[in-house]
Amino acid sequence: MSFRLKEFTDLVGIDKETSTYNTPVFQKDLGGDILGEANNDGTIFIDKSLSGKKKIEAVEHEKVHLDQMGQGRLQYTNDTVTWKKDTKSPARVYKRIGGNLVDEKTGKSDREGGSFEWEDEAYNPKENS
Repeated sequence: MSFRLKEFTDLVGIDKETSTYNTPVFQKDLGGDILGEANNDGTIFIDKSLSGKKKIEAVEHEKVHLDQMGQGRLQYTNDTVTWKKDTKSPARVYKRIGGNLVDEKTGKSDREGGSFEWEDEAYNPKENS
């Protein structure tokens, strides 16, 4: 009786189609409306329900966030997101409160018409380069 061993990438959930040596992409259940996450360690999580063009778009979007993190303009923890428009601008800190991001300085949340610059760059990378 023979059996076949699973590949390492299948065991740990690495997406072979979108991963690169420098940026491993993991498929997992992210829940809610979250399609992807860029992580401080250089990895990307994408929702396991994505396929084809949606998966590629999510990875490209998250790679912009990885670039922003590498430039020292975007950082986050479980409690805050810190953003700098450029390396000379002051940092703006947003607190995570009840699933929303709230600007510590203005008190404005993302449900109050907040469009965040780091997301604008990731949705329109060619316009912002």
